[in-house]
Amino acid sequence: MQSIVQERAPVTFPTFTGERVYMREIRKGSPLPFDLARWQPTVDAMLDSVDTDGPIYMMIDQSLVQLGNTQRRPGLHIDGYWVAAKGRHGGGGGHTGAWDSGGGQWKNCNFSAPEALILASDITASRAVVGEFNGVVGDGGDCSNIDTSGLSEIILDAHRVYVGNVTMLHESLPVSQSCNRTLVRLSVPGWTV
Repeated sequence: MQSIVQERAPVTFPTFTGERVYMREIRKGSPLPFDLARWQPTVDAMLDSVDTDGPIYMMIDQSLVQLGNTQRRPGLHIDGYWVAAKGRHGGGGGHTGAWDSGGGQWKNCNFSAPEALILASDITASRAVVGEFNGVVGDGGDCSNIDTSGLSEIILDAHRVYVGNVTMLHESLPVSQSCNRTLVRLSVPGWTV
């Protein structure tokens, strides 16, 4: 499998308010819903050069992260496919190793259907690993068993957009001081880098 990550444009974020949004469907070229309007410049920067007219799923996490903790998921993993009809996360969809709503067999998926993962944060506290890798993707996208020797590490800098493919190996890192952190993630089914 291949883990691809591309650094893109700089990005700005609205004022920290502790806002949390989980996988809301949006469309490129359409205004964001009224309650998300303050995020329009951020989303537009993140979707620059993305070619899709399909649904995009947006997650916003603004939270206090204590010294030495991670804001999001630690440990090397892939997010896999976002399937809105999956019925997880309180009925609001779920990540899966299968592109359609059935199965979800992470270890048996070949991850050939296109889907992009786009990330941006206002604090540097994530990394990605780039290159060809072998091994079995575990349940929930766990890649802790993947040998990453010989692959390149990219620290995901603050205020930059990063675009990866569906098998982008990445993880959240502990913060070096307590902080309010904003992370925005966009899942773009049907398009990839």
